[in-house]
Amino acid sequence: MGEIRVRKENRVLTIPETRLDVYLQDGYDQIDDVGNVIKRATGGRMVSLAEYNRLLDRVAELENELAAPKGTKQKKSE
Repeated sequence: MGEIRVRKENRVLTIPETRLDVYLQDGYDQIDDVGNVIKRATGGRMVSLAEYNRLLDRVAELENELAAPKGTKQKKSE
């Protein structure tokens, strides 16, 4: 079994592949040797309400763009 690297904030660990799921649930991202994220954490993280609401607004905006016929642009709703 090989070893892989995981990161949570500024902490980088090298762990056995068999423990990856546990670390993903604890909020660690799997990264490559350069530090690029390969697999995002599946738990253990908190998102502020403001950030969550901002993302919901962005999702709604993108859904409206997809629903609009091609060649027309919809105005940004406020």
